[in-house]
Amino acid sequence: MSFTDSIIVLVYLAVIVAVGVRYRGRQNDINDYFTAQSGFGGSLGTLMVGLSLGATVFSALSFVAYPSIVITYGATVLTSMLGFPVAYVVLRYWFLPRYLAQSPGTPYEIIERRFGVPTRLVASGLFVLLRLCWMSALIYAPVIVVMASCQLGDQWFWPLVLVIGLVSTAYTVVGGIRGVIITDAIQFLLIIAVLLSTILYVLFKVPLTLGEVGNYLTNETDLLELNWSLNPTATITVWGMAIGATLQNMSTFTADQMSLQRYLAAGGVKPASRAFGTSMLSMILVLTMLAAVGLTVGTWYSLHPDPAVPQDADKIFPYFVATQLPTGFMGVVIAAILAATMSSITSGINALSGSLLSDFYPFSGKVAPRSLLRYARLTSAVIGVLATVVAGMIEDMGTLFDIMNAFYGIFLGPLLGCIVCAVAPLAVRSGALITGLFVGSGAGFAVAYSDVANLWVSGVSAVVTIVVAKLLTAVLPAASRPAQS
Repeated sequence: MSFTDSIIVLVYLAVIVAVGVRYRGRQNDINDYFTAQSGFGGSLGTLMVGLSLGATVFSALSFVAYPSIVITYGATVLTSMLGFPVAYVVLRYWFLPRYLAQSPGTPYEIIERRFGVPTRLVASGLFVLLRLCWMSALIYAPVIVVMASCQLGDQWFWPLVLVIGLVSTAYTVVGGIRGVIITDAIQFLLIIAVLLSTILYVLFKVPLTLGEVGNYLTNETDLLELNWSLNPTATITVWGMAIGATLQNMSTFTADQMSLQRYLAAGGVKPASRAFGTSMLSMILVLTMLAAVGLTVGTWYSLHPDPAVPQDADKIFPYFVATQLPTGFMGVVIAAILAATMSSITSGINALSGSLLSDFYPFSGKVAPRSLLRYARLTSAVIGVLATVVAGMIEDMGTLFDIMNAFYGIFLGPLLGCIVCAVAPLAVRSGALITGLFVGSGAGFAVAYSDVANLWVSGVSAVVTIVVAKLLTAVLPAASRPAQS
């Protein structure tokens, strides 16, 4: 990486930390720190929350994985967007009105009200495991990408891990959820700009017009062909993306504390719905652009064969960045990859510390709000450092796309089942639901390590959780069942 590229990356890191600190806002207690006390109402606040939701969903894993799977499996990946209208209708007209009507102070408080403290603790435990694994992989993945793009030696591994992990931790600790949401929104705009610039650069370099590129993809490659196979072991199919990806997205939008925090920050059903609608549009835009990056880079190497192109699809885009992009542009792309990573890491740290303090910390009425705020910051710092250390120990991640889907399915799928039982509400006994959560997670693990495509893991684990909870409730003595509201 050139001196110019290095300066661009360093300046970006400095600016984003400064913004997170500058706009941290009032922080008198942990509610300010974790939910901003509904402080993101209004049009601008709604836009910021919506962009933050979009940035949270997309990380460096997405930045690399989506172009890679398009290069490997073609445009079938875009059929995942067929489920977005379904997700919007469910959240806008069913989930958000019921969830926010409970006026929860913390994301999983509704679970405790319906099923008691033990169920909330199990749910929070699954969330903690999910986000620790996810953040560790999240830090590790861009390190490998940066090393491949910049052709760095192994001695750069730990310095890069520490920079990415600790810088993200620093401005999360100081900024709280306000700083996270604002920096997320800025970083999302950078991601959009870089994706668009990459697409335009490749189209400018290839010796074809836009129409000729379309004809070339149609006639000379299979990248635009859709895979309609019903085989559940096929990695990418129309049905797997339209159904499996939709269920996975529903898990993220309804059961993930990182999403729930933002609904609470929006301050009501209407602003939360608008924020979610903004995030839907932003995700459609980013998915389309990520797929376009995959198609254009695939076209480039089809027209310009290079025997040195890596066999691992996850490394093709980083290789293209390293060998084809001009000086300065590489630095911007690396900054965008860091932006995608850090926006998700900061959200994860904030949500995890919120979960640990609200769900596991034995609050006492004698503890002053400012003391709890100090504990919140300390917890955020410890989580960030822990995730950074674990990231440095990850050796075999497998395919980034499979890693993402496996983590979500094993841990977040059961949480979708739990939140459905709480919001519906379903007549489910607390002990039965706890058992369902463990069995659902186990089922997700079994599917993730079977021949079945990992897109189906979330759906299987969610359904198993609900079915087991209902079946066990049905066989319990009627007198021992809790009264249902």
